[in-house]
Amino acid sequence: MSTVDLKLLSILLELHDTRNVSHAAEHLGLNQSAVSMSLARLRKYFGDPLFVNTHRGMEPTPHASQIIGRLKEAHHLIRSAIDHRDTFVPATSNRTFRIAATDVGQVVVLPSLMNRLRVDAPSVAVEFTNFSEQSHLQLESGELDVALGFIRPLVSGFHRQKLFNERFVCVVRSRHPRIRRRLTREDFERESHLVVTTRATGHTIVEKTLEAMTIRRKVGLRLPNFIGVSALLENTDLLATVPERFARIIARHVPVRVFPTPIAVPSYVVMQYWHARSHREPASKWLRAVIVELFQERHASRSSGESETPPARG
Repeated sequence: MSTVDLKLLSILLELHDTRNVSHAAEHLGLNQSAVSMSLARLRKYFGDPLFVNTHRGMEPTPHASQIIGRLKEAHHLIRSAIDHRDTFVPATSNRTFRIAATDVGQVVVLPSLMNRLRVDAPSVAVEFTNFSEQSHLQLESGELDVALGFIRPLVSGFHRQKLFNERFVCVVRSRHPRIRRRLTREDFERESHLVVTTRATGHTIVEKTLEAMTIRRKVGLRLPNFIGVSALLENTDLLATVPERFARIIARHVPVRVFPTPIAVPSYVVMQYWHARSHREPASKWLRAVIVELFQERHASRSSGESETPPARG
């Protein structure tokens, strides 16, 4: 291949189609001598005359016919690759999207997202995975399309887009024997707490705030996730500090009351994150646009396209 390039092979194909050096030169925009010299190089390379003169004009040798058949297959593949444009049609796609989020994120995001996909992309599937400290590596490798939540700053090559601000609230059962109309700081410090420990997410904000204010809460139960929180709050006197959207969802299903935190806990921003490798992929762009439409706060500023920040810098 060091002596045969694609241009020479194109000349070989054109000679096969036209069976005439001058006609091949005209079609290729070359002069006749250039085509003749190219044919000479090809004959030397393959060790075969390739075309011979007959009463019907130039005819390919058996060796040339075999070469031409394979070249046409290769030419078709190359042309297909050059002309390929990535497209995504939601209504007919059977794409599987992979999304990472905390278990709270799944409760908040999944119902609305799945209802939307059922209408706009009925054959699309979703795989939800728990957000972890490895999620950024999965975004980078393409194992994930997008991650949702509150993630510490990422290195270069990642994009992020704000969805909404979130704050923490406190939740107890409706018939709590000691907490009635309001939740005081004294209540907060006296009651036994249900604490969910999740790493690398916004839930660490509560721990850091209490530590900074030298407030020690009595932890009665510590869980690794939010799966059983609603049932435990309904049936015990435990107090939990959770994201407000999660609290409002469980309040629709179990008899609990939601209170502002009696101490000032900073709010945090929930974003969607993705890697530069999928930034322009039509399917991933469509998914991110759907998530923005469903969950981005209406007062948030939007650009004509995706209102993402530039890739994060290390």
